[in-house]
Amino acid sequence: MNRQPATQIVICAGGLGTRVSPWARHLPKEFAPVAGRPGILHLLDELTALAPAQVIVVYHPFYETFIAWAKTTLGRGGQAAYQRAAGLPRTDLPLHEQLDLTFIPQRGRYADVTSVLNGADHLRTSTDVYVAFADNLYPHDNPSLALAAVPAGQTAVLVRPYHPVEAGRRGVIVAHRDADVLTMADLVEKPPPERARELQDEHGQSALWLLEGRARLARSFVDQLRRTPMDPAIEPKLSLAIRQHAQREPVRLVVTRSAVTDIGNPAFDRTDAATVR
Repeated sequence: MNRQPATQIVICAGGLGTRVSPWARHLPKEFAPVAGRPGILHLLDELTALAPAQVIVVYHPFYETFIAWAKTTLGRGGQAAYQRAAGLPRTDLPLHEQLDLTFIPQRGRYADVTSVLNGADHLRTSTDVYVAFADNLYPHDNPSLALAAVPAGQTAVLVRPYHPVEAGRRGVIVAHRDADVLTMADLVEKPPPERARELQDEHGQSALWLLEGRARLARSFVDQLRRTPMDPAIEPKLSLAIRQHAQREPVRLVVTRSAVTDIGNPAFDRTDAATVR
């Protein structure tokens, strides 16, 4: 019997949470409590829908000691070890223990492109790579499962409906529609208000979408990304690399209408973190 090949996933968690530095210097933002559990557990629950899966978590070396603990608690057998130590009765294992989970420190210049390439270096070279930004959670949807519906070999990104107030914090995508299929025609990274208004006037709000923290990257795109020289004066951004790719190959848009919990948003630590928002 042929075994189903493992889905290849990179979790980008290589930042220092500078927007929430008063508490992120003590705790990686991905581990901040959300609905009573560390945020990263919600992400792992989402990714379990893609199992069997090989998951590479790329973290910032500043958190090395913290991650040593996380490897024990989040890996296979972690819950059982806790139950034994605490004298608690054995319960069913969490779903995320189905994942082949590996933590690696980010190497090289900090950027989301760096995280993606660091993680991809630990994965097979023949399949698409799913990318998840660990500080963005989608409580009313499973965006990774939605991305899995895109045909293999096509790059796809998660988007949600455009809202002018949020344009300056996200990539704004101009979409091309062919029947029910949306593809990227252009992308503007975090446009200032004047540029956002120009996009609205030129294309109409219905053609605009906000880029979200999930993607499925064709292996050909990852290989091209690895070969592309990076300007040392400019932080390389994955969104802009995808924009360039869209000029050569179609980039599919996968829509979510879920609320978004942005753990790295300064407003997050002022909300009731017991509820996913």
